[in-house]
Amino acid sequence: MMSTTYDSLTQQVAAVAGFRLKRTAQAILAGFRSHASLYSLVLATYAIALLQSIWLGVPLSLGLVEIVSGTTFIFLFLIIGLWLAGDLIRMWWTGFAGSPAQALRVRLLDDILAPSRVANTLHAFVANGVFFVGFMTIKKNIPIAIPFGWDESLMQLDRAMHFGLLPHEFLAPLFGSPLAIFLVNVNYNVWFLVLTAFFFWQGFRRHDTALRQQYLLAYLMTWLVGTCIAGTLLSSAGPCFYGFIVDGPNPYSALMEQLKQANDIYPVWAVPTQATLWQSHLAGHGDIEGVSAMPSMHVGTTILFILCAMRSGHRWLVWFSAIFAFSIFIGSIVLGWHYAVDGYAGALIALACWKLSGWWLKRVQA
Repeated sequence: MMSTTYDSLTQQVAAVAGFRLKRTAQAILAGFRSHASLYSLVLATYAIALLQSIWLGVPLSLGLVEIVSGTTFIFLFLIIGLWLAGDLIRMWWTGFAGSPAQALRVRLLDDILAPSRVANTLHAFVANGVFFVGFMTIKKNIPIAIPFGWDESLMQLDRAMHFGLLPHEFLAPLFGSPLAIFLVNVNYNVWFLVLTAFFFWQGFRRHDTALRQQYLLAYLMTWLVGTCIAGTLLSSAGPCFYGFIVDGPNPYSALMEQLKQANDIYPVWAVPTQATLWQSHLAGHGDIEGVSAMPSMHVGTTILFILCAMRSGHRWLVWFSAIFAFSIFIGSIVLGWHYAVDGYAGALIALACWKLSGWWLKRVQA
């Protein structure tokens, strides 16, 4: 009798598991159609990178892709763990009378691992991973396809637009101390965490909303148009590398010396990162690859944060995103990564890609 009951229970569990796997597989297959625009952009980028690599005789660049992919999965497991821990704390705080283990099991299976969420996450992650293989290849190939030739013009444009002074000279009284530079660099590095958080927020959603589709498409489109197209046509290295590629006086030599002196007191990660990036550029390979200044994708992506926050209806997130975007723009100048015009161009490209992705998705849905 007991054996019969056990066999029956086993069959029920197997049936439930099989049904869940079937629903998940169906959701994943259906997701290829709903993510068709995203995959089209991804495959086009990868194809361009492959053809460019064959033309230039260089291999596809994996560079930061492996690091970003590993970090993405670490964040995924961290978010799931924090989600369950938060539920456990809430149940304890509210005096939950049921079984915490059963409640967490329901949360994990029926929400976190719901077929639609698994499918949405898989498509977002796969598209992102394949895209950045192509993206990093094109970015690394920029100075090979079109040698750096715009830095002096961008410097002069910066001076003309800012009343005869370079933007970092305006900012020096506020951000010239070693402590201020250190704090600016800490905030600049936080950009990657915020970028990842927004990507997870939309990529890991249970429901494939219009906002999710628009953000993911605009996100990849901004990188493609910004760096792969505009960055190639306006090939430039940035203020931190100005002295290596432009003959004559270097108007950024004092800024770079200031950053090095600050790094002797506080860790200013931009200094060793810039040195490593330039060595990788000269060697043609390295852990950090791809020198490109115009436009600033740090600034461009923060504009997407603002637009996404506005569509979501969270006012506090709009304020946070706006302040953060401004701080990243300042940091890109103070740390010598970008000309101010790089930031202006990045913002305009992001806005255009947001509008274009919204228009395209409405047209496809119609």
